[in-house]
Amino acid sequence: MKRKIVSVLLCLTMLGGMLTGCGQKQTDSTKTKSEKEVLNVWLPAKLDGNDEKVWDEVAEPFEKENNVDVKFQFISWKDYEAKYSSAISSNSGPDVGYMYVEMFPTYIDAGAVEDLSGYLTDEDYKEYTVLGDQYKIFGKNYGIAQAGPEAVLTMFYNQDILDSIGESAPKNWADVVRIAKEATKDTDGDGTVDRYGIAQGWGQTFYQDLNWNWYSFLYQSGGDIFDEDGKCILDDEKGIETAKFLNDLKNTDNVLPEDTMSLTNNEAFEKYFTTGKAAIGFTTAGTSTFQELKDNNINYGFSFELQGNNGNTGARASVDQLVLMSAAKNKDLAFDFIKYVTGKEGGEKYHELTNSNPNMKNEKWQGLEEVEDPYTEAVEDGTIRPITAARRATEVYDYLWKELQEMMNGNVSPEEAMKTVTDYANGLDYQDPAK
Repeated sequence: MKRKIVSVLLCLTMLGGMLTGCGQKQTDSTKTKSEKEVLNVWLPAKLDGNDEKVWDEVAEPFEKENNVDVKFQFISWKDYEAKYSSAISSNSGPDVGYMYVEMFPTYIDAGAVEDLSGYLTDEDYKEYTVLGDQYKIFGKNYGIAQAGPEAVLTMFYNQDILDSIGESAPKNWADVVRIAKEATKDTDGDGTVDRYGIAQGWGQTFYQDLNWNWYSFLYQSGGDIFDEDGKCILDDEKGIETAKFLNDLKNTDNVLPEDTMSLTNNEAFEKYFTTGKAAIGFTTAGTSTFQELKDNNINYGFSFELQGNNGNTGARASVDQLVLMSAAKNKDLAFDFIKYVTGKEGGEKYHELTNSNPNMKNEKWQGLEEVEDPYTEAVEDGTIRPITAARRATEVYDYLWKELQEMMNGNVSPEEAMKTVTDYANGLDYQDPAK
């Protein structure tokens, strides 16, 4: 989903004072009540071409009530970070933006996004489910999530294949390995393997597929990429254990498709799992995924609670947030918009139109009924979680992904891969510019 940020930290930091100055609320004594104020909002284009229609419907009541014209700009994921980097550097960015975890550190350090501590109320912290500690960046709330955790890493399994080999739903890594070995076979007797244990792709050209191939497995081992100080810790026993587990699936157990290194994970899931040619697959628990499986008559099961060797769980999720930009001309109005479109009226309308997960207590579930209970339980027990924010993180993710591909190609060992990434990462400057 995300591409590597072009480093603009130094120039952004230099512009921090300028951005703060421009962000002071401006008033025009000549403006009449009939004139509309303009609020610029930048969002990723992610609703299959329906972004403008959905957001116009969501924003219309706010526009009428506040006599404001909300101008949306929808940007492709491919160009998203570069667009922000260029615009913020030239002081031409939006009033309200949209950021994911990887983006935050650079813009926080540059003073380009506002700490919302002075805007949020005690009632907000009670009502929203996305303002807790795990959703904070460097210990502060810099945004409000439009929805509850999304794009959650989900383990899917083909129940018919499991039945054919006398297995039940996998609960841990040992189950996954055993089932994958039993499921990988030549089913028609022509001497060629045509059914695989796991549908997994390692051919993505950038680090997006860490979402499906790395983060969650690392959490299941009890590990993380960064410690509390932002230093990389992948060369500890948990990082190595995770790398070895994944490496062995391909290079020892031989349970991945032969073309795994030329397919993205999404392509591998579609090619093998949705056609009934793989026992297990890992992808997002989106409505479209479930619909595709049903359209292909796959007798599937799913779980968010896969355990590592020591019983840990972890399912990476996206918790993207709407942010108040420091250069907003009218910060109060911009924050009011964020509260409206994430709150009871505007937020619930957005969730209804997009089948999004709730981000407030006592909100109606809009997604698939079969997902509600396991999703809610996994969110409440902390299994579903976002990745950890860290300075220079995107550079580390990019390097990590390339090294993991080298490992899966059999060119380096799990131990070598984790040490190489850790040494690279900890050679970067993680210093907070404000200190």
